[in-house]
Parts: sequence; structure tokens; C-alpha cells
Amino acid sequence: MKFKKLVFLIGFALHAISVQAQELAFKGHIYDSQTRQALAGATIKSSLNKEIGKTDERGLFEIKVTPSETAVKVVLVGYKTQVFTLSSEQKNINVQLEADVNRLNEVRVQGYDGHKTNKETAGSVALITSATLSRGSGVSLQSALNGIPGVRMDQSTLSEARISIRGNGVRASFGMRNIKVYLNEIPLTEADGTTRIEALDINSVGRAEVIKGPASSIYGAGTGGVINFQLQRAPYQEQSIEVASLAGAYGLRRLSSTYRNGGDQMNSYLSYGWQEYGGYREHSKDMRRFMTGNFQLFPSDKRIITLLLNRTQQNSQIPGALTQAQADANPLQANATNVDKAAARYQTWTRIGMGQQYRFNEHLSNSSSVFTYFYDLDHPLAYAYLRNTYQSFGGRTRFNYDPEFSVLPTRFTVGAEYNQGLTKGTQYVNNHGKEGELTGNVDYKNTQYSLFYQSETQLAKNTALTFGLSYNSLSYDVNNYLQQEQRGVKKFKPQANPRLAISQHVSDALSLHASVSTGFSPPSSSEIKNVDGSINPALQAEKAVNYELNAKGNLMQSRLAYDFALFKMDMEGELIAQSVQQGITIYNNAGKTSHNGAELALSYQWVQAEDDQQVKVFRPYASVTYSDFTFKDYNVLNSANEVTARYHGNALTGIAPWVFNAGLDLETKLGFYFYGSYFFSDKLPVNDANSAFNAAYHLLNGKIGYQVKVGRQLDINVYMGMDNLLNKNYSSIVALNAVGYNGAQPAYYQPSPKRNGYGGLNLKWIF
Repeated sequence: MKFKKLVFLIGFALHAISVQAQELAFKGHIYDSQTRQALAGATIKSSLNKEIGKTDERGLFEIKVTPSETAVKVVLVGYKTQVFTLSSEQKNINVQLEADVNRLNEVRVQGYDGHKTNKETAGSVALITSATLSRGSGVSLQSALNGIPGVRMDQSTLSEARISIRGNGVRASFGMRNIKVYLNEIPLTEADGTTRIEALDINSVGRAEVIKGPASSIYGAGTGGVINFQLQRAPYQEQSIEVASLAGAYGLRRLSSTYRNGGDQMNSYLSYGWQEYGGYREHSKDMRRFMTGNFQLFPSDKRIITLLLNRTQQNSQIPGALTQAQADANPLQANATNVDKAAARYQTWTRIGMGQQYRFNEHLSNSSSVFTYFYDLDHPLAYAYLRNTYQSFGGRTRFNYDPEFSVLPTRFTVGAEYNQGLTKGTQYVNNHGKEGELTGNVDYKNTQYSLFYQSETQLAKNTALTFGLSYNSLSYDVNNYLQQEQRGVKKFKPQANPRLAISQHVSDALSLHASVSTGFSPPSSSEIKNVDGSINPALQAEKAVNYELNAKGNLMQSRLAYDFALFKMDMEGELIAQSVQQGITIYNNAGKTSHNGAELALSYQWVQAEDDQQVKVFRPYASVTYSDFTFKDYNVLNSANEVTARYHGNALTGIAPWVFNAGLDLETKLGFYFYGSYFFSDKLPVNDANSAFNAAYHLLNGKIGYQVKVGRQLDINVYMGMDNLLNKNYSSIVALNAVGYNGAQPAYYQPSPKRNGYGGLNLKWIF
């Protein structure tokens, strides 16, 4: 018996040694597919669903598997489960996880560079994913942004869009103001604070983070907040080519092709396409051509290199605003002056950027990017004909250092951002859409830089304190070739902007946050002029102080996610526009406003991943915004700085007191899906006197489709949808504080499309 037992033990030991000898060892990283940040706590499981590894704080893992168990999966709350196959030839594994739209509270966000889950981040941060954008036709961000409480995108034609966050930016006469916008950590916002997002191809966006409220402590200028766009990246271990087509009402047509390759050494995304839109109104045609390249290289386990290439061409007619009588009589008509002057914008953008993430050691890492951005603009307007060229260059860098203190662990961030832009602009008399006499020839060299610092200290296991501080400088160098006396340099007072936040993570059901943040927003280069065209030396930046309380969490076995915010933001030195004659508007720091509000976002995941049902997604969601925004001190000044009107206590122009959004996502295992949404906007004042209003309106949109995989290589997605199902008359975007000349009524309204449908077909071939 002893001999048999000895033989058994020897045989068992030899078998164990044999199995161990056959095991394959792998190591690698797990990243967020969009932000490239390392994901800690991800679990790696074998094909037998046995845990075989876990990522550390740097996203690193080491595993061993037998040759029969090379099919593994990665599981992390807030992200889609990633299944992939290991190969003995793989040296450096770089797995990339996609955010789960049903668990956005658990997704790691960049936010204020905290790299925590959304519910653990102090302040209001909202996420938009590619799945969010796919609820609509994919030609506008409007429905996605309007689903975020406190965020508003107004757009009636594709030629113009205005985005505001908590009322900041709503007074912009064109483009965007008071909001900082990034694409792959490269600023889209020009050095003078203006932004145009028309060059952004919506279908190439993989994710967007929206920070609501001042974030100047780490992002520089902007009292409204920050929007961080990330371009799409290829899913891990997928190589594919996709052709997408779309057709819709009012001559909407779109065709694009996309190549994706998600490997361990390189991730490639390349898209090219065109889009045309006949327009709902007269004189509102829009044409786009776009090319986007987004490449990510993994040369070592310490370095990630990214490359961005983007070129977009847009030719858009501008129909202009109508009076109330004109809009009621015929909402399809264009402004007669805009038609006579052939008002339009013909613009071509090019952006090139390169970035690197480098980990020096376990304690120190760096993320840096450099960029150049240029465009040419051919812009006939109702009052002039503009021709501009613009070129900018700059960079952004930040160092993260974690000394791993045993007492009061603290993570430090220091960094800088630089952006210089040169605009060469000429202005002519507009003779029915042709250049006439030269009336202006001005160069602007705008230079902006920021230095920032942030520390995040763990006061207790579930309590964190964050302190941030930035130093910001901005100057405009103006060279007027026709009027030499109007040359000069406008240097704004340097701004120091602190932020203080404390977070208490009570449980999965509740995280509490309180913060105080400051921000500033300087006037753009087009807003610094006096009535005679000279530089206004007295004009300074708007300033804001924001006090905020947040409660976030998941209830009912994590099925119900909520995000609640209460805030009070006080602004002073607000820029007040005064129209002195057609085409000439001057600005003064003559206003103070109070922004008090409450925001609530809810979503309920009726079906969990572990539920074995034919319906794999049944997700109702809703958001509500209450805004009590008023003028505290508002004097209208004339060119002699004399007070001509007082609007103290009036409601803030362009702000609806109540906004409500709700919807339903439904997806089945058979491939059928339905997305529906409802949007309500309360009536809002369209002038500072509160004597005219844009009426309240509500919209109902829907989309149905079928997605199926034929064999192992062909993915088919066919869909159709309809916007404004109730066929309502409304104006999404209005010309605030419009002035009627020569006895005419003010033209406030730009009617939006009535009921309109669309349909599309996407074909993807997976190699």
C-alpha cells in the first residue's frame, strides 16, 4: 500500500509539473478605450469563468493560462465585458474597454483629472457615448446635449449652433463663448475664447465629457464649463471596414466609410465621407466633406503615442432670423436681406495633433500634446463680406505624481497650456454676395497660457479633499492696416482661479460632494472694440464664483442611477452688448447676474446583464432642470458710458426656467431596437427687457432599427426614424436682443424643421 501511495504521489507531482510547464504566461495593460487612462480593479477570467488575474493601480496584469484556456474575458463595472483570445506570439497586450451606457455612474472620467468613477467625482460631470449619439440621425449633437440637465444646444439649421451650460454662452452672437472645448486633449477653442464645432464630424465622436460650472482651476478660461470630446477608436482585436449611408427629409444625404484596426501595438481609426442637406427653409443648404484619422501606438509598456488628423469643408447658406409676423406667415422663408446679400459661410478646417502618455515609474507620469490648427473663411453677411485666415499652434502638458504617503495619501498634478492664434481678416462691402470696396484689414495675434496645480488628499478611507489653482494670462495684439491709430495691444489682468472640493463616499447608494470654484471668461477679439473700432482699454474678463452640492449613487441593486446637483453661481463684470447700428455692437462690463439652479438625472436599468431574457436593454431615463437666473445689476450704457436703461431683477435672456427630457432605450437579443425621446422647453425671454418671449414647446422623436450579424464577418444595421413627430412649430435658436431698424420689428426667430424623417443602412465587414 505504501508503495502504491508513493507511486500515486510521484505521478501526481509529475502531472502537476507537466501542466505547469504547459502554462502560458501573459502580461499587459487594460485601458479605457476613449480616454486611454489605466483601469484598476478589472478582473480577468478564464473560459471556465475562473478568476485568473486582476489589474493593479496602473492597469497592469499578469496571468497564466493553459493552452486550452486562451479565450479569456475582462470584467469591470461600468464597462462592457471584453472577450478576446490570447496567442503565444503576443508580447505586449493592450486591452481597451468600452464604457457601458447603462452604467455611466461607474465609468472612470477625466473630469478634473481625478480619474475616478463619475459618482466619486466632485462636481457635475456628464457623459455622452457613441451609443447616446446613435439614438438620433447622427447629424447633430443637439438631442444628446439637450438630454443633459443644465446643458442647452440651440440649432435650427446646420449652419449655426449655440451651446450654453447653466446659462453661460447663451448670449454669444455667433459660435460658442464661455465654454472650453477639447478634442483628444487638443483645444478646439481659439485663443480668444471662441469655438465653432461645425467642423466636428458627429459620427466620429466616441465619447464626450461635459463639466458643468467653472473649471478654470485646471482648464483655463471659461465660466460655463468644459466639453472634452474623444474620437472613436477601434474595438480591441477588431479589423473592419464599414460603409454607412443615410437619407432623409429636406434633401438630407450622407455617405461615409470607416476603417478600424484594434491591435496590441497600434489602434487605427480612419473615416472619410460627405454630407448634404437641402435645408428646411429657403437659403439654408449645407454641404460637408470630412476626413478624420485617429491613431494610437503602444511602443512599450510605459508609452502611448496618439496622432490626430482632421480636415473638414463646410459650405452653408445662412437664412437669417424672422420677425414674429414673418414666422407666423411663412416659417420656410429666409430673411430678405440674407438672400439679397447671399449670406453664407464657406470654411475649411485642418487640425493636426500629437500626444504622448509616459510613465516614468510607479510614482510619476506625464501626458503631453502639441497641435496646429488652421482654417480659411469666406463669409458674406447681411452687413459685410468677410475673408479670414486663421492659424494657431500650442500644447498642453501635465505631470501626475503620487509619493504614496502613508499618512494623508496625496496625488499631485502640475501642468501648463499654451495657445497662440493669428487671424488675418479683411472686410468688404457686400454687393449682393460679391466683394465690394475694402473697408477693413486687421490682423489679430492672440496669445493665451495657463499654469495649473492640483492636489487630491485622502483624508480618510472614503473622504477626499481636492484643491486646485491656476494662473492665466491673455493678450491681443491688433494691427489695423487701414487705420494705424487703432493698432495696439490689449493685455488682460492675469487671473488666479482656485477650486476647493470635498467628497464623501458613503456607499454605492450615496456619494456626497461639495465644491467652491471660480472661473473667468475674457471678451473675444471681436468684442474688445469701441464704436470707432479702437481697442477698449477698460474692458476686462467676466468673473464667476460657483457654490455646488452634489449627490450621486445607485439604488435598487444598482438598477436606478441618479445624479442631483444644487448650485449658486454669481457673475460680475458680465459683458453686456449694445447694438449702436447695423453690424456694429459694442460691449461693456456693466452687468451682474445670479445663476441659481437644480438639476436631476435619472436612469433605470430594468434588465441586468445577468438576466436571461429576450430583451437585453430596457432603460427609461429622465432629466429635469430648474433655472432661477436673474440680472442683479444691469445697466445699459451708450457710447458715452451713460446709463440708458436698467434691468435689475429681470430674468436672464435666453434661459427657460424649466426644461425636461425623458426617453426609452429598448434593445432585444434578436437585433430589433427602439429609441424614443421627449423634450420640453419652457418659454424664455428673448430680450433683456423681458418684453418678448419665445413660446414654450415640446418635441417627440423616435427611431427603430434592426441589427444582425450574418455569419462571423458581416454586420448589418438598418434603421429609420422621425423627429418632431407631433409636427410642432417652434424656434430652437433665437437672435437674442435683436434690434429692428428703420421702424421694422426685431427679427428674433429662426424656425426649426417640422415633422421630418430619415433612414439609413450600415454595412460592416469584419476581417
